[in-house]
Amino acid sequence: MEATMIGAYVGMLMVLAAFAAETRGIVSSRSFNYLVLMAIGEALLTVRAYVTGEWPFAVLGAIWAIFAIYSIAKPPTS
Repeated sequence: MEATMIGAYVGMLMVLAAFAAETRGIVSSRSFNYLVLMAIGEALLTVRAYVTGEWPFAVLGAIWAIFAIYSIAKPPTS
């Protein structure tokens, strides 16, 4: 199995864990843990999408990861 495929599976599990925890009320979608899982998970999925030439998915994953990283760096004030 290729390294990018392993990374994609790890990324997928991270995104699914974050989503499941958020929908069950365990974490907030603004929490540090959620955002870290999403940022790393989406970055790993983006690498795999890039390598396999799945451009729409690569762009989507990259944007999602960038927004998560931005939200970690500059949390919303409320």
